[in-house]
Formats: sequence, structure tokens, C-alpha cells
Amino acid sequence: MLFKFLFKNKKKRLQEQSEQKIDINNWMNLTKKERLEIDFNEKNTTKRRKKALIKSIREEYIKIKNKNI
Repeated sequence: MLFKFLFKNKKKRLQEQSEQKIDINNWMNLTKKERLEIDFNEKNTTKRRKKALIKSIREEYIKIKNKNI
């Protein structure tokens, strides 16, 4: 299950990178407020993905621990 989660996330990350890729010229043409907003949104999505990964890892460890007891 953990491996499925990791591989699915890898596919999603590759798709997101191609969709959200902003070249440096377009980035510099944005206003400071727009750049901060984009950066804030990217940080939040990254944080949500990391939390989901940590949660799934913890669940897997709990399952393994319960099997061994």
C-alpha cells in the first residue's frame, strides 16, 4: 500500500510540475503580490502532500506493529 501511494504521488508530481512550470521571464513580469500568492499556494500544496505521506507511513507502522504483537 505504501508503495502504491508513493508511485501514485510521483505521477501526480510529474503532472503538476509540467502544468505549473513558470519560466523566469514570466515570473519576473508578475507583481510582488502575485509572486507571493503563487509561492504561498505552492508551499501549502507541498505541505499537504508531506502531511499525507507522513500519515500513511504512520498508519503502515501501526499495522506492522499490531501484526507483530
